[in-house]
Amino acid sequence: MLRILVGCIAALALVVSGAALAEKRIALVIGNGDYVTVGKLPNPPNDARLIAQTLRGLGFELVELIDADQKSMKRAVSDFGDRLEAAGEDTVGLFYYAGHGVQVGSENYLIPVNAEINREKDVDIEAVSANAVLANMEYAKNRLNIVILDACRNNPYKRGFRSAARGLAVMRATRGTLIAYATAPNDVAADGTGINSPYSIALATAMRTPGMPVERMFKQVRISVQRQTKGAQTPWESSSLTGDFFFVPGSGDAAAVTPIAPVDLNNTQEDIAYWQSIQSSRNRADFESYLERYGENGAFTILAQNRVKLLRAQELDGTKPSQQQSKRAVDGKSEQQLAAEALIRGRKMIRELARSANHTMTNEAVPFAKRIEKFRGLLGQVVDFQPMAKYVLGKYFDTATPDEWADFYATYKELFLTGYEFTAGNNWTGKYEVEKIRAYGKDTLISVRFDRGDGSEPLRVAFRVRLHPNSFFGFKIIDALTKGASLLVTQRADFRSHLQAGGIPRLIEALETKFGKAVKPIDIPG
Repeated sequence: MLRILVGCIAALALVVSGAALAEKRIALVIGNGDYVTVGKLPNPPNDARLIAQTLRGLGFELVELIDADQKSMKRAVSDFGDRLEAAGEDTVGLFYYAGHGVQVGSENYLIPVNAEINREKDVDIEAVSANAVLANMEYAKNRLNIVILDACRNNPYKRGFRSAARGLAVMRATRGTLIAYATAPNDVAADGTGINSPYSIALATAMRTPGMPVERMFKQVRISVQRQTKGAQTPWESSSLTGDFFFVPGSGDAAAVTPIAPVDLNNTQEDIAYWQSIQSSRNRADFESYLERYGENGAFTILAQNRVKLLRAQELDGTKPSQQQSKRAVDGKSEQQLAAEALIRGRKMIRELARSANHTMTNEAVPFAKRIEKFRGLLGQVVDFQPMAKYVLGKYFDTATPDEWADFYATYKELFLTGYEFTAGNNWTGKYEVEKIRAYGKDTLISVRFDRGDGSEPLRVAFRVRLHPNSFFGFKIIDALTKGASLLVTQRADFRSHLQAGGIPRLIEALETKFGKAVKPIDIPG
């Protein structure tokens, strides 16, 4: 059984050998996503944070940069080389970069967020050479270096380039160096549909495997990514290592044990990343591992408990989940039967969401601000923001530039969740009950009563849910109705005057003026 341990990487109480801790470990991790002149990349900053936390838990001294400009990147690379040299020849150095990267004349460049690149010849002036990173590490003369380039995305400047090369070029690994790429040379990597890329998730997981030499570890990463991307992405390495290195030595190597990195159960970003990595699993042990880690403090504890019960019942009656799914898809069912099944599953989704909301917001073991984060993360898993954001823009979505759409989508998603009045603990504690459920065109409308228990009038909201086969429940919320009025119809009408006055930038400005600039303490998937 493969337990996918993602997001909680630095928190597990693994042990490492005294010998391993004696070797100095230093890492520089950079994640760039908030680009000024090209489209934003949502995943690289998340990937960098995930890898940084993993490395901290593995005994690395760390410098972490998120959304760095060129000067910051170059200074960090130079300082990194100096630290490696000062630490001595027994030091292990690791460089990880996630973000845009391009190749020009078979040389790779890492792109700062402030780069202004219009033509191919601008790259050398505006970017940071990957060869310069290697040179700084080689100059330090430490025994082993690892360079990981998670930068094999499409060239965002290709219109101004004479060459049409994709991805990154092959780099020569000098003695004692391993260079790892998120995908094969001259190919591009996937960001995936979650908050982390398939490569970073596989890498963070494999690094924690005890007793696995680094070159075999990267082979395991390659197998995992190929499986996750159905063969579309194949990570690749170039190595000139002459000895073995273990991120976590095996039990046979351990001369002494030292616990590392205490569990941070209030890290919502990790909680969400962990859940995303297992939510499609049909293996009961994956959900049991989530419960073992988070106990009653997870945003998805109720969902995990229910899934464990379901999978255990299926194991007992000898029915595999895949068989259950195929039964649902049997041809010959009437539209009434299919509609009835949809109503049942939709009701189940809202009831589990309501139970999870109650559980999360009343858990006094978690600080209230963290409860809010976890509840927002929970909503982010069951709300389908894209069709909602497209609908409220109307015809302006068709003419939006990629940057305008990305900016509005991020703002809308954040302000949708911020719209809940999380000003006091009593605001979102109470009892949720499903009152009515019915077909609503091709969708399902589920009416919920929220009773605060303080004598005030109950709040009633109807959620419009739509089939979403790849989601945890098979449904996602696409609208909410209060007193019969659609949230989306109301927003579309409210937004129209701002769009007419100045397009999407004017609308974003108006939203931020009214509600405050969107602050993102966590990344909400979707």
